[in-house]
Amino acid sequence: YRFMTNFYLTDDKVLVIKGYGDPFMVSEELALIAANLKRAGLSSITGILVDDTAFDPNIDLDGDSHSTNPYDALNGAVVANFNTINVIKNGGSVTSAEAQTPITPIARELAAKLGGGKQRINLGKDKDRSARYAGELLAEFLKNEGLAVSGSVLRGEVPSDAKEFYQHKSSKTVSHVVEDLLEYSTNFMANQLFLFVGAQAFGSPATEAKSTKALQEFLADKVGWRDFTVMEGSGLSRKNQVTPKHMIALLNYFEPHEKLLPIKEGVFRAKTGTLTGASTLIGYFNHQSGHRIKFALMVNDAVGYAYKFKVAKMLYNGLGGN
Repeated sequence: YRFMTNFYLTDDKVLVIKGYGDPFMVSEELALIAANLKRAGLSSITGILVDDTAFDPNIDLDGDSHSTNPYDALNGAVVANFNTINVIKNGGSVTSAEAQTPITPIARELAAKLGGGKQRINLGKDKDRSARYAGELLAEFLKNEGLAVSGSVLRGEVPSDAKEFYQHKSSKTVSHVVEDLLEYSTNFMANQLFLFVGAQAFGSPATEAKSTKALQEFLADKVGWRDFTVMEGSGLSRKNQVTPKHMIALLNYFEPHEKLLPIKEGVFRAKTGTLTGASTLIGYFNHQSGHRIKFALMVNDAVGYAYKFKVAKMLYNGLGGN
């Protein structure tokens, strides 16, 4: 599967973006979109309208601490660069901290309130600000393609007079998305997928209730879980309640896709999980007999980050890993 984003054009040449939660709408993807829009015949626009109604505007996932940390960035149907902006501020000068990302007006505005140095800005819980950044970033890429861009970026629904102009299919498959989020432990991407699945199962807009229901039904019906609680997709919620046996059952189901997991300590295909007072490592390793061993370490205690790897290595050596 590849995420879709639809583009419409009104009679007065306003470009409308309707997104469905693509978790990897990064600068490189927006540059590709701009090139494809030009190739489709777009030469000028008089503004950008961002339609993010595929996700409920009041989503507030359990475990979200509403901090300014990048991992607490707001989920949404149209979000650019994980809903964060990476800047370098040097005196009164603000530049992009990423070669592939142009600086935008909202980036300059937000960076003006910060101290000096390199910083990643979480766009917070302001939907209008998130939409504005996505639209402004696309506008910069359209300008790079030589298009005439005027007007402002607004948030709203696709107007009745708008005609579909271009449908963008993400350059990344959902398998690539999952592989990246497992490698970099991206909570934002995990919850984008969580919310999208709920909308696919029960219709737009995506809500916490739809997504929780979809995930719980899948885990019960397909994986065989019983007596568990899962509240969101990233693992940040303290209300999530699962056991090592649950995770072994999930590893059994996931085994055909295990290569999506990163390699840890040179021998494990595994995923870490870390909260204050909880440390986990769950995955696979080879046994000297040729069999594949599945393991789930879940430590409910305040231990160092390396502790789970130490225990996993003891398990590996004790069981005859190869």
